Amino acid sequence: MIIEVGPGSGGYKFNPYIKPSLGVVYVDINPPNSDIGDALWIVADAHHLPFRDGVADRVYAIHVIEHLEEPMLFLRECYRVLKKGGMVMIVTPNFMSVNALADPDHKHVFNFFKLRKMMREAGFVTRHRLGWNIGSLTPKPLRLFIKLLLILFSNDLIFVGVKS
Repeated sequence: MIIEVGPGSGGYKFNPYIKPSLGVVYVDINPPNSDIGDALWIVADAHHLPFRDGVADRVYAIHVIEHLEEPMLFLRECYRVLKKGGMVMIVTPNFMSVNALADPDHKHVFNFFKLRKMMREAGFVTRHRLGWNIGSLTPKPLRLFIKLLLILFSNDLIFVGVKS
């Protein structure tokens, strides 16, 4: 099973990251405000996912965690519902992005170190993803420096966590 949390409801257009198909369940705090066809939708709070332990292969939360009152509780819920080896993908505006503070509904602002620490505290083995590669012919110290700059100044943080 694949769970996508917060694909759009209430005042937001239904805009899932994962295309609706068999085995995909969408969870949001309000029902969708548009026709979603045969997609399976559950109205629930992300802090208390309505699933048994260890049932999901993947959980996606794209621009969700910054809206939550207790993001750590949400990360622990993701860990709980995932199978061993299951994966969570969290995408959130970076603290340096105009998007981080533009939405008055954002309750939290994240940077690379804060989000990585929270995911590790929830039990995940983490990987940060950049949308581009840095030239392999570039000396390693320079590649690491460029990567750090890109992480600091990117619009979005993209983290993948794996349940060990």
